[in-house]
Amino acid sequence: MSEENSNEMIELDVEQDVWDRTYTVYSLLIIGSKEEDGNYNFAPKHMAMPMGFSNHFGFIGTPRKSTYRNIQREKVFTVSYPKPSQLTVSSLAATQREDDDSKPILDQIPTTPAQEIDGYFVRDSYFQLECKLTECLGKFGEWELIVGEIVAARINKKMSRKVGDGVGEGQLIYDNPLLAYLHPNRFSVIKESNVFPFPKEFKR
Repeated sequence: MSEENSNEMIELDVEQDVWDRTYTVYSLLIIGSKEEDGNYNFAPKHMAMPMGFSNHFGFIGTPRKSTYRNIQREKVFTVSYPKPSQLTVSSLAATQREDDDSKPILDQIPTTPAQEIDGYFVRDSYFQLECKLTECLGKFGEWELIVGEIVAARINKKMSRKVGDGVGEGQLIYDNPLLAYLHPNRFSVIKESNVFPFPKEFKR
């Protein structure tokens, strides 16, 4: 490492949270789950991703939250990827519960039912996954990785790409921007994109 580059870096105290010291990019999505009283809960998440290249999806949760407890009990959950126009909906889903543990603001969020499991999506979200719980993994402090198998999925036709066909993909994203969460406290709307320069012989 050059001396010049070394002088640009500062040490962080790893006994503290390092993730709040800079901005990192994540998908913003909403996990849906069924409450014990029969109502349905929505919670925005950003620590979430596909689990490999098979049809499995995982996100970080904690027993302290109702989303974790709901999924442990019901064994299913939904995943809604909101559009930038649904930023307010995503924010409302993060509203704190009332003293009686209710979350009345959720009644204001338009929904659409899942088809294969008992659950709901945020209506008009562009990518929707129905998942059956397979396992909870690890103990990362109080947090665990909740993993589900995708048993049904649907996508808005405007955002559907043909696998292997790169023609017009930049325009597809430009015309249908993506909503990103910049942890810890900002968001971005992604319209501009470029083809990633993979090496010629690259294979996943």
